[in-house]
Amino acid sequence: MFGYIRVCKPELKVKDFETYKAVYCSLCREMGKKYGRLTRFALSYDFAFLALLRMSLAEEHAGFAKGRCVFNPLKKCKYAISCPELSFSASAAVLLVYYKLLDDIADGGFVKRLIARLALIPFVFARKKALRAHPETDLIIANAITGQQKVEADKVSGADAAAEPTAKLLQSLFSLNTTDEQTKRVLERLGYCLGKWIYLADAADDLEKDLKHGNFNPFANEAGQSANITPGDKPAIEAARERARGTMNLCAYEAGLALELLPVKRFGEILKNVIYSGCDRRIEN
Repeated sequence: MFGYIRVCKPELKVKDFETYKAVYCSLCREMGKKYGRLTRFALSYDFAFLALLRMSLAEEHAGFAKGRCVFNPLKKCKYAISCPELSFSASAAVLLVYYKLLDDIADGGFVKRLIARLALIPFVFARKKALRAHPETDLIIANAITGQQKVEADKVSGADAAAEPTAKLLQSLFSLNTTDEQTKRVLERLGYCLGKWIYLADAADDLEKDLKHGNFNPFANEAGQSANITPGDKPAIEAARERARGTMNLCAYEAGLALELLPVKRFGEILKNVIYSGCDRRIEN
């Protein structure tokens, strides 16, 4: 994932923002403790949301404590005590970065491939450990990356089809190991909508860069558009982004409807802030 799913700080209470930061810091600690310090650089707000969501649905919550941050040892910070939900999210973050680096090595230019090969080294060992702990997660992510590679190789026309692998990835990650069937269906819908939202956000964000370098981008390949959009065609680029905005707003709306159906036990205001305010703020940015 790409770090697009995050809170809108001005709309959040101070105590809730402190809790949100604590979960983010906790995920960083979990990744460093289980998979090595270098894997902390794989941390993103998207996986912090995944951890927060799974923690919000858990029957029990271990609570919070205070400790020193590895990046700023002079400062004490609040963090969530280690739990299965944090462990799952840490493993998912490590596995996704591992497969994303493999994808960069396969498809990137010389410099990008070189950087990816160097970055991959700590993740090779981390992936082996994460695979033992969460084999289903590894399979889900591997299949999603393969599906995305096929979409881009076939140059599928249309953003909806191109977003499908990422949407199904989050659909599976959000609902994995959920025993209650109704909750599972709701989580699948929430994950699908947010996965599609993330893919469209990334594609719209990278449109000009992809046009410049000749990379695949669904908004440059939609029917009737491939011959019209050029790197300097600002009106066509803005029109493509407006199409993205419309679909993303719909995805966020449906994600919000799904969130309202979940039996959330804690962190409800933070989750609502992310969906209702955070997504809207990210679209504007």
